[in-house]
Amino acid sequence: MEENIFDTKLERKILALTKASFRVADLISDHIIREKIKRQVLNVFLTRSYLVNSGNYTELIKEIDALDSLFYLAGYLNLAKDEHVKALRNGFLVFKSHIILANSNEKQYKVFEHIEKQSKEENPAVKEFGESLSSRQEKILKKFPGKDVSMKLADFVGMFPGLSKRTVRNDLAYLIKLGKILREGQGSSTLYKLL
Repeated sequence: MEENIFDTKLERKILALTKASFRVADLISDHIIREKIKRQVLNVFLTRSYLVNSGNYTELIKEIDALDSLFYLAGYLNLAKDEHVKALRNGFLVFKSHIILANSNEKQYKVFEHIEKQSKEENPAVKEFGESLSSRQEKILKKFPGKDVSMKLADFVGMFPGLSKRTVRNDLAYLIKLGKILREGQGSSTLYKLL
């Protein structure tokens, strides 16, 4: 059976943007701009997997920015319809934000791996990652009234007024990794339960 190379959300987005870019490029009257855009679309499409697999997100974003600039130029010179250019440029912006988000999640995971390795090296008595908790993480665990009670992120953020939601979310992610709590749902409907 043939393997589908577009099996991730990010790959499907780049495929959709590629198709849309070619369709809009075909509508551009100037032959030189049209061919430059098509070459850049192919360049982004063909190099994306190498750049992502190598962890070189910055280069991929630069390639997308170059394509974005070409479409901006085509719109500025009235060679393409304004609504087509705006839709594509918004698509590029969304795609770049997904790349940046994927990159930051990967970096956070590497930080967790580094902390785990470091804690094992510094304290041989620590057999598993994070057997010791910070006072903030202990407060989070004590906030749960019982095992069957689900709580929202806002319940914990209110406990630490000086901290950002991201920091509290990182503490919750740490506790999930330890198997102390369970996360259910996504986005604003995310709930946390004590295990």
